[in-house]
Amino acid sequence: MRLSELALQLRGLVSRALVKSSLDTGESQTVDVRIRAGHDATEVEVLQPFGFASRPPDNGLVVLLAVGGDQGDMVALPAGSPGNRLGNLDSGEAATHGILGNRFHAKKDGTLHAWSPLRVLGEVGEAECELTKTLFRGRLGKGEGAPRVTVTPDFVKLRIGNDWIVVQDGQIIASKPIIIGADPDPSL
Repeated sequence: MRLSELALQLRGLVSRALVKSSLDTGESQTVDVRIRAGHDATEVEVLQPFGFASRPPDNGLVVLLAVGGDQGDMVALPAGSPGNRLGNLDSGEAATHGILGNRFHAKKDGTLHAWSPLRVLGEVGEAECELTKTLFRGRLGKGEGAPRVTVTPDFVKLRIGNDWIVVQDGQIIASKPIIIGADPDPSL
């Protein structure tokens, strides 16, 4: 083998490529990429770390590895998208984020910050908490009788079974007469 051929083979072991499209079937993810003008690769498997999944936007960047030096057997490392990168993290911080800027940010002070432009939904078993710009709703369990609280700009509503109380500006409305008494659990 001539030195020029060896140089070309070595050069093709690791490449940078532009993502043209992606397909995520759940078990595996593949990308179609442009390696350089006139040279594309299709259905290249994307290797992803266990416990984390992402799908690159078109025009994302990947690093390609030619397995065993065979450019016909390529895999891609997880994609980057420099124009959509979440930056300015402090040392020791980690974050996952989506294309709209929605994110989970583990801060170095121990705070876990979740942000979304539309809706945050959290679930633990059958308990659910939903937050939007105009609504906070929490529910412990499923079904109409499950205890729940709803907060909107116009009212706050508490409900357990068939009993409920609504607090609005200037009035309190309830399904039964309200009994004035001591707080049953001041620790909450």
